[in-house]
Amino acid sequence: MIGLALALALHVAAPANETLADLTRRARAGDVTAYDPLAMRYLDGSDADYDVEKALRWLRAGAAAGDPASMVDLGDLYFEGEGVDESVPRAAKLYRAAAAKGYARAYDRVGLIYADGDATPEALAEAVRWFRRAAAAADPEGMYDLAKAYQAGKGVAEDKGQAAAWMRKAADAGFVDAINDLGDYYSEGYGVAKDPLKALARYKEAAALGSAIAMSNLALVYHDGEGVPVDFAQALKWYKAAANAGDTSAYYDLGRMYEAGEGVPANKRAALALYRKTADDPDAELRQEAEDAADRLEDELANARPVA
Repeated sequence: MIGLALALALHVAAPANETLADLTRRARAGDVTAYDPLAMRYLDGSDADYDVEKALRWLRAGAAAGDPASMVDLGDLYFEGEGVDESVPRAAKLYRAAAAKGYARAYDRVGLIYADGDATPEALAEAVRWFRRAAAAADPEGMYDLAKAYQAGKGVAEDKGQAAAWMRKAADAGFVDAINDLGDYYSEGYGVAKDPLKALARYKEAAALGSAIAMSNLALVYHDGEGVPVDFAQALKWYKAAANAGDTSAYYDLGRMYEAGEGVPANKRAALALYRKTADDPDAELRQEAEDAADRLEDELANARPVA
């Protein structure tokens, strides 16, 4: 599914060794190039640094000063409704202003506006034109969204070869979602020869970059023995890492392992608690499966005879 791939932490606009204090000094001195990276530190830094109000203040200042990176990141917040009321029209206006300045990432965002929601075939075709423009300008997210368009057959005829080619370009450019998805392609043999070991390598690469989905994929590989021996200890390790990184679906998989006693002693109470943690997962079907599993275990535990 084509969706807005924000990945705010991935486009680092300042040296990693530049501290929050350094960026603040530069920004307060009127250095416009510091506004966007400073805002990103407030959005992507540690919990102690997170401050959406300060981020908005610097992004608005950057947008007013004509900085296209600030325009795009401010547009992302309006698109998602993070810290502000959701407003696709405001996001679109900011994206178009940045695109008019030749900012490649903005081309991708304009395309995503066209692809948003129940887009018509004409809108999807226009989205693909913008994705192509972004990809031609070497924007990794544009390459990724062009690949996903070919994969889904939205705005363009489905083409596995083109999907794989653009996904590989995006992955080679370091876009973490593309690295994980290329692993999926190798796992499934989609547009490429099926190769579990190449899939494993891509999942490891994406997991090292912090992708929670890649961590879950790694866990599944080890759990099911896809190209490697079954290793429940590694599966547990990576499901736990995925859950800690924000993939709530991993709690359900952990629950199943604890219930079945895979890699750990069987523990229905621990499994029940893990199933309940899946309640916030965005997948409604998975939420229902976890709820059903939790209800079943609650009944089993309530009806269990006490040990004499």
